[in-house]
Amino acid sequence: NDFHGSTYEFFRNRSLNARGFFDTQKLDYLQNQFGATLGGPIKRDKTFFFASYEGNRIRRGTSGDSVAVPTDAERTGDFSADPSFNGTLANANLLNNRPGCLTALGLNSPIQDGTAYSAIFPNNMIPQSCMDQTSLALLEEFVPHANIGDSFFQGVPLGHERGNQFTVKIDHELTPKQHLTGYYYFTQHYLAKPFARFQAGGANVPGFGDLTDERIQQLNVSHTWTLGTTAVNEIRFTLFREGQGTFLHPQHTNLVQDSCTLIPTSVTSVNSSNCFTSTDPNFPDTGIHPKLGANREGVPFVNISGGFNIGNNFEGELPQIGNTYQWSDNFSKTLGRHDLKFGGDIRYQRFDQTLYFDVSGQYFYFGGGPNDPCLGGSIDPASGICTGEANLFPNYFLGLPDEYGQGSAQEELVRSKAVYLYGQDSWRIKPNLTLNYGLRWELTTPLADAGRKVQTFRPGQFSTIYPCTLPQTSPLFDQANGITDCNTAGVTPVGLVVPGDKGIPNGLSQTYYKSFAPRIGLAWSPNAKDGFLSKLFGGAGKTSIRSGFGIFYNPVEQLVLEQFSAEPPFGGSTFVFNTQFNTPFLGQDGQGSFPNPFNGILNPPRGQPQDWEIFRPILLFGQAAKNPRTQYAEQYNLTIQRELAKDLVLQLAYVGRQGHRLLASQDLNPGNPQTCLDLINLGQGCGPFLADSPYSFTLPAGQTFHLPYIPGGPNGTNIPCPIANAPAACVITPTTDTSITLVGTRPYSSPFCDPFTGSGCPSDGVDVFSDIFTQNTISNSSYNAFQTSLEKRFSNGLQFEAAYTFGKSIDNASTFESLVDPVNPRRNRALSLYDARHRFVLSYYWELPVPRYEGFKGKALNGWALSGITTFQSGFPIRITEQDDIELQSSFDFETPGQPNFSPGATFRRIDPRKSTCALGTGPTAGVNATDPPTPCVPINAAFDPNTFTEATVGLGTIGNAPRTICCGPGINNWEIAFLKVTPVSERFKLEFRGELFNAFNHSQFAFVDGNITDGQDFGRVKRARDPRLVQFALKLSF
Repeated sequence: NDFHGSTYEFFRNRSLNARGFFDTQKLDYLQNQFGATLGGPIKRDKTFFFASYEGNRIRRGTSGDSVAVPTDAERTGDFSADPSFNGTLANANLLNNRPGCLTALGLNSPIQDGTAYSAIFPNNMIPQSCMDQTSLALLEEFVPHANIGDSFFQGVPLGHERGNQFTVKIDHELTPKQHLTGYYYFTQHYLAKPFARFQAGGANVPGFGDLTDERIQQLNVSHTWTLGTTAVNEIRFTLFREGQGTFLHPQHTNLVQDSCTLIPTSVTSVNSSNCFTSTDPNFPDTGIHPKLGANREGVPFVNISGGFNIGNNFEGELPQIGNTYQWSDNFSKTLGRHDLKFGGDIRYQRFDQTLYFDVSGQYFYFGGGPNDPCLGGSIDPASGICTGEANLFPNYFLGLPDEYGQGSAQEELVRSKAVYLYGQDSWRIKPNLTLNYGLRWELTTPLADAGRKVQTFRPGQFSTIYPCTLPQTSPLFDQANGITDCNTAGVTPVGLVVPGDKGIPNGLSQTYYKSFAPRIGLAWSPNAKDGFLSKLFGGAGKTSIRSGFGIFYNPVEQLVLEQFSAEPPFGGSTFVFNTQFNTPFLGQDGQGSFPNPFNGILNPPRGQPQDWEIFRPILLFGQAAKNPRTQYAEQYNLTIQRELAKDLVLQLAYVGRQGHRLLASQDLNPGNPQTCLDLINLGQGCGPFLADSPYSFTLPAGQTFHLPYIPGGPNGTNIPCPIANAPAACVITPTTDTSITLVGTRPYSSPFCDPFTGSGCPSDGVDVFSDIFTQNTISNSSYNAFQTSLEKRFSNGLQFEAAYTFGKSIDNASTFESLVDPVNPRRNRALSLYDARHRFVLSYYWELPVPRYEGFKGKALNGWALSGITTFQSGFPIRITEQDDIELQSSFDFETPGQPNFSPGATFRRIDPRKSTCALGTGPTAGVNATDPPTPCVPINAAFDPNTFTEATVGLGTIGNAPRTICCGPGINNWEIAFLKVTPVSERFKLEFRGELFNAFNHSQFAFVDGNITDGQDFGRVKRARDPRLVQFALKLSF
């Protein structure tokens, strides 16, 4: 019945902080964290309250990655300091059509197809008039000049954060046996991040941060009723509301066409009339036009492997509002030696969100395309593909991206219901032996869109909700040749269905009803009073042994449904390859264009036929299995606790977890590598990222060919051919020369395309489906660990706990976004990305043994204490991958299935990032063979020797022998130390002072190791370090 409370302030600034390992100066840092608490009676002995408030204001410099940027000479087109161009210009129109290019090259006649770049640009000099002017404009505006040496840049932009939160709790005694409790929580949080790093999809140079402004509220009301002396019932209602009207909103927004207007015409001739806009009347619809307005569009994302990334995060913003309503009841009853408990929990979730995924487009430069300049690389003699190039900047200047993708915006009204029931018993078999057992049943309906604007893939099924129609205005409509409908034109998206189609519920999948979760545990305290067991266990009550086993289910998270948003027919979703930069829906050959379906937010009326051909090639990021089973884990443990002294306890434990049916991503429609290899052998030009290209050729008699699909399916559709173990009908060896027509090399590329007659093959050469990524319960995981701890409870001014874990975690997908091998998901089994083999943590609090003084001297010297947390941990595994599509599957989601090889004779060797290491392809270990001559070393701060791996020995159509992950990156060696002093001010008031050091010894701790060998000289490089030493002071007044 007394009032109690506190007020406090925590303060940081840059003055006492240290400089980070990669930083050229101390980061700007100012943080104020302040608050107050108050609790006490409203009505004596009846009603009580507790309230708290906390605010924070933070301004902090954020250390960016060290990013490779063009040198000042290269910005003018001067690449004379680099090795020679080894590529050829397959499509000369790319340069012949650029005003002033031929004149600048001193040519009087057009360049011919197939001319070597070394002949076009002597001495590696590219005139600016030969460059793509939009590429040049974005370079001048958004790509900074080097500030580390002549080819690297690191920025330290400011981020801002402010927050306010408060809580109120009221407890009221209705009767001596009934209590009512109410709790309310509110927080408002604003965050302006200078780098938009969500899902690793943002720029690595300043200028493209994001904003989040969120308000979260929670209301709990509970009623507890004591029924006699042996029973208690508690009923509770909870409302959780998450309002994020601004969530990951780009700080830099503009119409896509205005991305170039900040550059003076003296530098480039590009403006809003020709920036990402076609001026060719023959191909008028090949630019970028999201039609979402200047507040939702921005600079397209541009990623150059091993170099700079500019543009807004292609993952997009996600304004959302969510409400979760929860009702629960728990009843407890004691019957003799049994403590019984039963209960239930009902939840209803409403989540309204609008996803603006990739609305402004994204470009990727990997190298290896048909027009690759191949600066410093080598040409594979079999495929003609450039490999091992060290500099992709000429590809960017010339406007030759390897891949372009674009998405759309769409609203989702996510709805889900859940029911959880349980019963359990704690049975005291003996005073020192207790058995706990119970059963839980969980029912969660699949996440559903109330607007039914989601889709899935069911092979062979036609949509009746959105049937396909071919308008007479379509370029594919050809009445003279009988091509008057979608099937004859070959553009019907067979398999793409929506809620309302036969067998397709609103949640796309059927509800799973078999989520039964048994739990059992045993607790035993040996009570031997003499003999060996007494010495071993310390006597009665000194040792406890516990073991347990349980099954735990994990429903699909709301984030997964975002993969199904804004895809055809509710939005465009496209990946195309080898396009032009300014007009990405126009191929580099200048002859063929891709459909451009992007036209704002689409709301097609249900039941109305759709012109599906405009969405090709359809890319599905989301696909739900028809009858998925719920993810679950088996958890088990054995724990022994031994009291060594009255305040000292030793614990030994074995802990395990087996995850089953875990969610992972898999491509149902990868390119067929063997088909592509056969095409290469026939001289048909297949290669990386060409699984969506058309091929028409004559197969010589006696030549074996692997088809990706064959005719003979129902309703005139194809039968898909599997990549592995294809049936005999999919592998042909004709006795006479045979004409073959393919539009795409994927199993479901063109559902009506007959390879032998050419009927049903889209005449424009654009296939119906590209990748079809499914999120399915196909992954497994395993975790086993030995854990031990020694805890000293507080006595004589000292308490501490030392804990050590030796564990190992293995899986074949560490998140649902992990892409597993489409043929053999088990091939991806490796260390989990979050595996930490060794972890030691020591926490302590020590009241310093200072003699007690009185008066002013006592105020100054009494009450000092030292506390801290020390952590040593081995590093996390490194994801090893390549994105050059050597595997010829053209599969590109959050990840790709490709991996490099170990270099001959090489073994993985960790390196201290503080020391310089030769970058990939440089130094004495760079050669593929032992006889290869060394190349000059390019020093980088790496976590391992990059030349341990190579792509050069990975055969086309295969995946390298490197594991998915490898142990390990840099570890953690962190000391957090605090000095505290408590000073009594009066009988009721006391003042606490804290001085805290985070990373007290300024030990550099590294993170974010680049494991993508496609990034060239960035491969193996450590790009970031955790915080340096930070200092914080605090004052707290309590009463």
